[in-house]
Amino acid sequence: MNFEQIYYANAQHKEHFLALVAQKKSNESAYYSAYYILTSAKEIWSATKKHTTLDEINFDNIVNQGFANNHKALILLAQHLFMASTSFDLDRALESWDQHSYSVALQAIKLRWSLARESKEDFLE
Repeated sequence: MNFEQIYYANAQHKEHFLALVAQKKSNESAYYSAYYILTSAKEIWSATKKHTTLDEINFDNIVNQGFANNHKALILLAQHLFMASTSFDLDRALESWDQHSYSVALQAIKLRWSLARESKEDFLE
C-alpha cells in the first residue's frame, strides 16, 4: 500500500504515522490502523505516544485519559480495529465526530481492510 497517497489530517499526522510505519517493518493491519488514528491529532498523539510502542499499544492506559468526545470516539475505534474491543459505539461516535474525525475514521477502516486483504493474499501465494 502506498501510504503517501492516503488522507492525512495535516503534515504532522503524516510525519508521525510514516515514522511509525517505517520502524514497524511489517504489514500488521491492526497496528497500522491504530497508529493512523493515534497520530491523527496533536492532542491525541501527545497523550498516547508514551503508551504506544512498536510491540504494544496499551489501550488500558490510553482510554482512561480525559479526551474530548470526538477524540475519545476515535481512540475507541482504534482500540476496536486493533483488538476487536466491544467499547466502540458507532452511533455515539457519529454524533461526536466533525468532518475531520469522520475522515480519519474512514481512512483507518480502509487501512485495516486493505492491509488485511494484502496480508491474506500474500499468505495464499
